[in-house]
Amino acid sequence: MIICIGNALVDSLTQIEESKINELNLNKARMTLVDKDRSNFLLQNMENPIYEAGGSAANTAYWISQLGGDVGFIGKISNDDLGKKFQTSLKDSGLNDFTIYESEDNQTGLCAIFITPDGERTMNTYLGAGEYLSTKDLNQNAITDAKILYMEGYLWDKTSSKEAFLYAAKLNKESDGLNAISLSDVFCVDMHRESFIDFIKSDIDFVFCNEDELNALFEKNTTTESILHFQESFPNIKQLICTLGSEGVLILDAGKQHNFNATEANVIDKTGAGDFFAGGYLFGLQKGLTLTESAEIANKSAAHVISEIGVRPKNKFD
Repeated sequence: MIICIGNALVDSLTQIEESKINELNLNKARMTLVDKDRSNFLLQNMENPIYEAGGSAANTAYWISQLGGDVGFIGKISNDDLGKKFQTSLKDSGLNDFTIYESEDNQTGLCAIFITPDGERTMNTYLGAGEYLSTKDLNQNAITDAKILYMEGYLWDKTSSKEAFLYAAKLNKESDGLNAISLSDVFCVDMHRESFIDFIKSDIDFVFCNEDELNALFEKNTTTESILHFQESFPNIKQLICTLGSEGVLILDAGKQHNFNATEANVIDKTGAGDFFAGGYLFGLQKGLTLTESAEIANKSAAHVISEIGVRPKNKFD
C-alpha cells in the first residue's frame, strides 16, 4: 500500500478576472497561509464557488485510487460539516481512510482557490484542524505495512506535524518501506530550507518538486545549477522527480538524468497538477512499471486534471 500524509482540506474554487488579484491582495500562483478571518473574507468574495475535498497529499491519494492503486490517507479533521464532506469524499473514492477527528474546535481546513484566465491557481489556505496532526494521530500499522510513504511539505509548519513526519518516516524505514516527500511550494521551501535538506539526507528516497521549488531549495537561479547541487548534497537519493511545466519532467535516477515531454493539454485550471502527477508516478512505482511508463502516466495525469475546473475530474482518463 501507498500511504499519503498531509493536510485534510476542503477546496473552494472560483474563476476571477486578473484585476481581482490586486483588488484582493492575492499572491498570484502561490500558496499563502491565512488565518480564519482572512479565509472568511476571501470566501465572501468568491462568486458561486465549487467545493471539493482537497489538500495536496489527499489529491494524490485520490488519484492513485482512481488509477487502481492500493492507497490510504492520514490527516486530521474537525467533527463539522466540512469534515464530514471531506471524509465522505475519501470513502466514495475507494481509498483507505485513516483520518481522525480533533478534540479541539478549530474547524476543518479550507483552501480558497482563485483561478485566473491563464489557468493559474492562487491558493489561500486556512489549515484549521489539519495542522495539528501529531504522532499520536498516526495509524502505525498502516505506516509499517506501507511500501511507500508519501508526505507533503505543506504540513511542515507546526512542530507537532513535523514531529509526526519524522516519526512516520522512521517507522516506515524500519519496516523496509520507501519514503517520498513533495516540496509543495516555494513558500514552504523558503521557510524550511535547512530542515528539509536534513530530512531528505536522513530519511527520503524520492523527492517530488517543480523547478522553482528545486531552485529555492539551493537558492540558485537555474535548474542546471540546482541539479548539480542536488547530486552533491543527496548522493543516496533513489530519484528526484522535478516537473518543468510545459517542458515536461526531469528525473534523476541513479545519477543519470532523464527528460520526458509533457502531455499536451487545454489548460483551464492548474490546481492539482503536481498532485496528480505525483499520483500517476507513484502508481507506476507501485505497479513496478518502467521509468518511462511511470513518467508517461504521470504526465497524462497532470494534463487530465488541468483540463477542467477542480481536482475531481469528470472527463474520462485515457
